[in-house]
Amino acid sequence: MSVYARGAGDHQAERVQPEPGSEEEARLQALADDPASGWRRLDDPEPAEESEPSRPAKSAAKGAWVEWAVSQGADRAEAEKATKDDLIAAYGAESGGGEGDDPNGGGE
Repeated sequence: MSVYARGAGDHQAERVQPEPGSEEEARLQALADDPASGWRRLDDPEPAEESEPSRPAKSAAKGAWVEWAVSQGADRAEAEKATKDDLIAAYGAESGGGEGDDPNGGGE
């Protein structure tokens, strides 16, 4: 549930917790979006971290390789038609990822 507050600094002159999806919540969100209003959303969700997907292990299922290929710019329909070996050949170059390729743990 969202909580909205009006005030300056740490001082809160008003604090409201509207019903989710209500008109009141929409009104308060519009006020919070306007820095001049003095309203802010206290529980602003943090933006999701965009993380680079990791290359699947060679032993991973073909579906994981299809998803990886698509994340690397491949056309989904083409990736689904390709064999797993073709996907590994085209998108399997290691760039620091590749966990699980060596069942012995990568002995040096």
